[in-house]
Amino acid sequence: MSKREKAPISLKNISFSYEEDKPVFKDMSLDLPGGVVSLVGQNGTGKSTLLLIAGGRLQPDTGTVEILCRDSRELASEEERNGLVSFIYQNMEFETEETIGELLSSIYENGFHVTREPDLLNKIIDILDLSPLLGKRTGEISKGEMQRTVIAFSLLYGSSIIMMDEPVFALETDRKATVLAYLNEYAARYNVTIYYSVHEIDLSLKYSESVLLFTKEGQILTGLTSELLTRENLEKAYQVPMDMLHQRENLYRHHMLGEVSEKDLSGINAKVIE
Repeated sequence: MSKREKAPISLKNISFSYEEDKPVFKDMSLDLPGGVVSLVGQNGTGKSTLLLIAGGRLQPDTGTVEILCRDSRELASEEERNGLVSFIYQNMEFETEETIGELLSSIYENGFHVTREPDLLNKIIDILDLSPLLGKRTGEISKGEMQRTVIAFSLLYGSSIIMMDEPVFALETDRKATVLAYLNEYAARYNVTIYYSVHEIDLSLKYSESVLLFTKEGQILTGLTSELLTRENLEKAYQVPMDMLHQRENLYRHHMLGEVSEKDLSGINAKVIE
């Protein structure tokens, strides 16, 4: 982002805590870059909270959040907020009466895309491999299928900014690559900014222009992905040697899929650190 270019989202002197817990952020100011931006760091360092605050889903205790030069507190309605920022929550699950095919069409027809490209709906269905799901309802599909479906919803909705909290954790490796490559193509074509959190550093390196790197000490470093995600910076942020990071990434994915409990994850993590 050049000095003359306005940041899509600016956080100014924000502080936030959950009830009486230790503050997640304290008097923090940060300009979020545009383009495709990944959020990387250990679990519990504030990535999800930052997405929620920057996307207007949570309000800071103090300070201001400007989304495309609009104060998030002054957005008059949910529709107005959604036009600026749409949000994919972590591990989303919900049931609807409509089929997925009906939902996709309705979201595209009633969304915020300035122009309606006749082939965009079909292209997204094809890239995300949703054809087998069009006649099903959301309660009838797997976790990975749900992730691909809600990603399609967000792209068809047409907001200026899209927030995605762990959008590909349940996908197979080849599908992750396909989805993230298309997010970059989509962002460039429609001048959309996309922020997504991810625990797999290799994906961040390959499929994001810029990165927010969260450290255990509470810092958030921002810069070009290729320049910031060095061995030195990653080992400092994660506080483990580089060769252990992939073990942590794999453990966390299994935890998100429900294959490893929180208690087991903590125990295994302790052994990894030792």
